[in-house]
Amino acid sequence: MLMLYDYLPSQNAWKIRVLLGLLGIAYETRMVSIFEGESRTEAFLKLNPAGAVPVLAVDNGQAIAESNAILTLVAEGTPYLPTDRLARAKVMQWLFFEQYYVEPVIGSLRFWS
Repeated sequence: MLMLYDYLPSQNAWKIRVLLGLLGIAYETRMVSIFEGESRTEAFLKLNPAGAVPVLAVDNGQAIAESNAILTLVAEGTPYLPTDRLARAKVMQWLFFEQYYVEPVIGSLRFWS
């Protein structure tokens, strides 16, 4: 079963929870308190050397970090990630746009509000 290393206020983790829910994919959650140093433990750094959430551990024990990489993995083989090259590139375009232009603003507003 998938294990999502999560931090509830994280919008990057939120978008993964949304896609997993839309696809009806079962997963477990392990909360990681980034402000209490839980993302800096030796065990967590083996999952993600950057020490950030979210991280998705897949069935074979491997883990992937970075929310949009996780979204791409989860969406593979579903209508959310087209097989047509141009359509797939358009999805990637929006993922990059969200990550670099939307997330920093929304993340700051959510954190400081």
